[in-house]
Amino acid sequence: MEIVQEIAREQGLSFKLGVIRAQIDKDTILKHHKEGSLKKMHSSPLPSAAQIAASSNIVAQMGIEPFIKALDQGAQVIVAGRAYDPTVFACLAIKNGFDEGLAMHMGKILECATIAAVPGSGSDCMLGTLGPDYFIVEPLSDARKCTTLSVAAHTLYEKSDPTKLPGPGGVLDLTQCAFEQVSENSVRVSRTKFIPDDEYFIKLEGAALTGYRTVSIAAAADPIFIADIENITTKVKERVKSNFVNLEAEDYFLDFKVYGKNGVMGMFGSTTPAVFASEAKQPRNSPPPEIAIVIEAVAASQDIANTICSFARSSLLHFGYDGRKSTAGNLAFPFSPSDFEAGEVYEFSVYCLMPSPDPCQYFPVSVIDI
Repeated sequence: MEIVQEIAREQGLSFKLGVIRAQIDKDTILKHHKEGSLKKMHSSPLPSAAQIAASSNIVAQMGIEPFIKALDQGAQVIVAGRAYDPTVFACLAIKNGFDEGLAMHMGKILECATIAAVPGSGSDCMLGTLGPDYFIVEPLSDARKCTTLSVAAHTLYEKSDPTKLPGPGGVLDLTQCAFEQVSENSVRVSRTKFIPDDEYFIKLEGAALTGYRTVSIAAAADPIFIADIENITTKVKERVKSNFVNLEAEDYFLDFKVYGKNGVMGMFGSTTPAVFASEAKQPRNSPPPEIAIVIEAVAASQDIANTICSFARSSLLHFGYDGRKSTAGNLAFPFSPSDFEAGEVYEFSVYCLMPSPDPCQYFPVSVIDI
């Protein structure tokens, strides 16, 4: 709102501004929770009443209806809260009678612009042209092209199912979708269908404060240390636990993320072969020559997080392991001071569906003169 008003002042603009809010009152959600009308999202469990109450902010994801309501009231510019991304592009077209499935699918492509082109980029614009039974997308940069492969591939973006894309009020059915190259840099898409849900649901998203984070970044190059890093970090965790006997296990979180040795995919139980400057000289599964270690501590207060991280970092720095020759320290620190306060830590506390017979019920629309 402040940005829009600032631009209006600078440019001397006058227009009708639609404002759509998306924050949901906790009491409303707790009422639905008590009635048992909340619905699970995929594998996410339903939130408890305590999780709902502890959430710092809960928003709902709006569909096209609140946008159309604002347009019907004369809005020329709209500022909205949490919304399903394609609706921003699709609402005006659907309001004017265009096919909802095609409009939403085109919005799905346009929301990321030329990331759906070749070569992909998040910095260039994409033009979408919507017809009665098709839409065409093309990049506005001569350096990029839309191909059937790039547009079809982007249709799979952020999806768990290749043929069904659920959203507010219904599902995009892509089973019969067709992609056709109509020029060197443009693609025509057709046969996308929108299937309305029997009951209208809105998605709720909420986060709760879980603590405060402190991190320290270090590196190591001793092959003996690297080869035994899992055992060493386990023993450092045990040392931290024995030193802070007044803290329960749930009072803090301590983790060592080892990059260069499964630091990216290790959390999923996967391992990624190290890449070496001279792979011909290095067995693919041998320890890497260097690793980076991110020490992360999360606790109920910043002071406790600082203390846990500091003690863990110092313990790892001076930890004695089998085969160690130098006692000057195991780690190299790229920054001084070595520890950083990362502040508040939030995690999803509410991620579910709530019935809303009126799609605009929880999204108040107001139109003001700028």
